[in-house]
Amino acid sequence: MGRNNVLRWRDGRGWLVLSGGTDEASDVHARAVGRLSADGGVAYVTFGSHIAEAESALTDLEDLGAPSGYLVDLFAEDDETIQRHLAEAGMVVISVEADPQEVRSALLGAAVQGLLIAYENGAVILVEGSSAAVFGEWLVLPDGSIRPGLDWAQGMAVFPGIVAAAEAPSVRQFLEAQPAGIAVGIGVGSALALGPDGEVETWGLRQVTIALGPRFTG
Repeated sequence: MGRNNVLRWRDGRGWLVLSGGTDEASDVHARAVGRLSADGGVAYVTFGSHIAEAESALTDLEDLGAPSGYLVDLFAEDDETIQRHLAEAGMVVISVEADPQEVRSALLGAAVQGLLIAYENGAVILVEGSSAAVFGEWLVLPDGSIRPGLDWAQGMAVFPGIVAAAEAPSVRQFLEAQPAGIAVGIGVGSALALGPDGEVETWGLRQVTIALGPRFTG
């Protein structure tokens, strides 16, 4: 697994970039494009809606120097096509603002398998907004309940849109329930970037905060 001090994440040759959401003042997308090293285009994941916004985002990424991109609709394409298109990508963007449980359910199976192949081959996996929460070991829902995440950011729960993690009631509630957990708050326009050689970077507005459970703090 990738590791840097207390942070652990899934092994792979690529970058896992967890973003609190897009912001025009942020350079998160430019930094992600700058980390591209794998062959393949940009795969932009959609859920059968917001197609125009997704196409516009692909155009913006191409303006930043990314290779040409394509949409991967998890609700319209068959499993074989989904897995192949994601596996062949040099960069995958998941920026779906939806119920995190719905995002998790849609990704399980063919999509996750394609993501793993791409990531192991060196792709950048950029996950934005509420979708970023799904990639923690734990997924904290708006009502405070805790569900299993996809466990790419291991030992962590990701809180998109929260700037001061230690002060947020939802974070305190999570750490009481999971005393060995790590809560990561990521503000809009900011990102936590985890690299293949243990790199831990903050991008964009750099509003990334970490709160440790009581087992870390004693």
